[in-house]
Amino acid sequence: MVNFVIYEDKETIRNKYVKIINKFMGNNDTAYRIYQYGNYSASLKSFVKNNTGNNIYILDIEVPGKSGLDLAREIRLTGDFESQLLVVTAHKELLENTFINRSLVLNFISKYDNCEENLLMALVAAYTNLTRHKAFVFKTDGELYRIPYDDIYYFETDTELGCINLYTKTESLPVKKTISSILSELDDNRFMKTHKSCIVNLYNIEKVNLSELIIYFSNGKNTNLLSRNYKKELQERMMNSR
Repeated sequence: MVNFVIYEDKETIRNKYVKIINKFMGNNDTAYRIYQYGNYSASLKSFVKNNTGNNIYILDIEVPGKSGLDLAREIRLTGDFESQLLVVTAHKELLENTFINRSLVLNFISKYDNCEENLLMALVAAYTNLTRHKAFVFKTDGELYRIPYDDIYYFETDTELGCINLYTKTESLPVKKTISSILSELDDNRFMKTHKSCIVNLYNIEKVNLSELIIYFSNGKNTNLLSRNYKKELQERMMNSR
């Protein structure tokens, strides 16, 4: 799932950006969602704090109350350096500001110089950067984690701790999300739900004991969270997962 976040106080311009995004994403298979904010609200502040990684922000620099540039700084201060930030501005001097660009990792777009064409080009670059090396990004106890998809073995509900455990090739980490929300965020065919309490990475499965319903991974880890209802689907998807 890719989130597009439009921060622009003029509704007509927001609507124009929505059309450009829909046109661009119409050529991609990735699920996406568009969020629109006309001002710096509690809802936007909460989004920035709790949603990291899979976002492309389109930020107007002259929104009253908090400029798009200040919002960009806030996003980076949360530790989120994965989200792509596109700043739309009428101030040409900012287009050449190397210090701001390097410190915040931004893409500036001139508001009055082929804006639609340049925004579409910027979206292509941002989407490519976001999806080139896919990773699961999450926060736990104030720490921001970015786990490459290739390193993920499986997610399993820990009823005692009241969280989801993410098992990788080298460690396990607690994730304070639900199985359903994790699956929607992963948005990749290599991941499959094998039980109401488990998601596995098909690419890292070494073997499956179908009679005992146990899934084994390449480092000796295993899980018995394979529901009979998912057994047939698992067999089929393992055969076609490469």
